[in-house]
Amino acid sequence: MNKAGKAIEENKKLEEGANSKEHNEILEKLLSGEDIFETIDTPRGQFVMKYPRPRTLRQIQVLLAQRFEGTDLSKLPERTVRFYELYATLDVVVVKAPKWWDDLDSAEDCPDDQLAGDLYRRYLRFYNRIQSEIAGTGTQSRDSPEGSVTDDKEASLGDGAFSGLAHGQPVPGVDRRAD
Repeated sequence: MNKAGKAIEENKKLEEGANSKEHNEILEKLLSGEDIFETIDTPRGQFVMKYPRPRTLRQIQVLLAQRFEGTDLSKLPERTVRFYELYATLDVVVVKAPKWWDDLDSAEDCPDDQLAGDLYRRYLRFYNRIQSEIAGTGTQSRDSPEGSVTDDKEASLGDGAFSGLAHGQPVPGVDRRAD
């Protein structure tokens, strides 16, 4: 975990979690305080992401507010704001990473935009999959309705808590259509 993420999670212990197919199990785990994790293998190492509870989502927003303190957001390009949301999210949800990542002050210090974009896309798929399971729709199959969440790496992302990042102006390293 990089330094920004450690500041938020410094007193919490990483527990092993597992994704469940039954929404009741997922919901029960979350309500009982158990965390859910996703392991992401990349060419630059293995990353473990934690499913964010609403409190964690608010922590991401607080981190953003701190980073933008005193800044007139109307004068920043939308793309810049979107990048900062990506970085703040990764700073909080990445709970285990290679040492080089942990040594960064923040995800925004990662020199590989493609890696940061890939991690964020995979986080969004993880987030949306858990939300689908909680809602009782479970993991989607090939027979899923159009626009539903799948495990396909090329799947587009539907609307959700981070729809402002998943749609809109393309961002290199995040949106494939910009590359």
